[in-house]
Amino acid sequence: MTKFYQQCIDCGAIYSNGYVRNCKCGGLLPFRYHSIDLTDFPDQSFGDSPWKYHQVLPLNDLDYALDLGMKKTPFLKSKEIAKEISPDNPMENLYIKVEAVQPTRTFKDREAFMTVSRMRELGYSELVTATTGDSGLAHARACSIAGMKLYIYIPGNARERWERMFDELRSDIDEEYVKVIYSGITFDEAIANAISFAKKSGTPLEYGFYNQLRIEGIKTIGFEVLEDLGRVPDWYVQAVGSGVGLYGFHKACMERYGTAPGLAGIQPKGCAPMVRAFKGYSDPTEKAVDTHVLGIGNPRLYLSYPHLIRAGTVFEYGFSGGKESELKEIPGLLELYHKDGVPDVGLESCTALSGLEHLLKSGVIQPDETVVLMCSGGMRCDLPESLAESIT
Repeated sequence: MTKFYQQCIDCGAIYSNGYVRNCKCGGLLPFRYHSIDLTDFPDQSFGDSPWKYHQVLPLNDLDYALDLGMKKTPFLKSKEIAKEISPDNPMENLYIKVEAVQPTRTFKDREAFMTVSRMRELGYSELVTATTGDSGLAHARACSIAGMKLYIYIPGNARERWERMFDELRSDIDEEYVKVIYSGITFDEAIANAISFAKKSGTPLEYGFYNQLRIEGIKTIGFEVLEDLGRVPDWYVQAVGSGVGLYGFHKACMERYGTAPGLAGIQPKGCAPMVRAFKGYSDPTEKAVDTHVLGIGNPRLYLSYPHLIRAGTVFEYGFSGGKESELKEIPGLLELYHKDGVPDVGLESCTALSGLEHLLKSGVIQPDETVVLMCSGGMRCDLPESLAESIT
């Protein structure tokens, strides 16, 4: 008997074997555990590896547990940001979770370690995914280490970005196990083509929010925060594409304490379909992508949106406008992170900080509340040359 199963949140159907992305009814299939013994949780024999939370991770045999060299990441109490964004009443309990120290400099390593480990246990030797960057890099590195073949579908409008990012990690990736396929122009087209390939070939599709193994890997961030903080925070703030990070943090809190914080999903104002939906737009789809934050710049509303709303998420804009305003606002946001001791900060994290400031000014978040701000990764090649020159 396995220690876990998946249960549809809509119809209640239970799945206990194999890799299943969503229920026959179309519903989401989160992992559940038959019993959770927190007596020796986390298992300190695993040191700072996320496998110390193995009691509530979907792997039956730890012989298949993939070691990607991941570690527990810094959890910093803010001083400078807390004063700057709330000068009249500085935040006493603002914390920053810093993920740029992971092997690929992004929290996406947490998705990859769980997905690839479970796929190995199930006997798969190939995977297919779609990406514009970070997730693809993390899974390419993980599959190289595991000896699994990964087919990566990349849209034409992200080709240059991918190639520059791939060059940064080329020494960590065995190209024997990675097949890059440039397909379509937009990310939506690349995803559709990856899905088509998966169906025709029988190769499991790794991509997206409906791969609940991603959620299980990401929730280790939540367990680390709960360890360091000793309680559930009032708010968790993160820039979002599909919202895997938010949902994973929520799940960790529910499993550990049976309660969850407020979730704040931030998107750049130049491409923010979830924010538009939250604010009541009848058509939240963006007509154009006007942002430098390409890692989360998908103009369409993700299928994950209703699940995030059900988890209590509020959505807010980061920045005051599109690319032009971003160029003006990003240097100050980066400087604040640097003053608080966070040296490697990506554009997504600048988006999150900007959104947090907006939520404070609107009164949604109060200065006396405990807030965790996610710094989800380091600076990539998205930074425009003109801005790069001004801040380096």
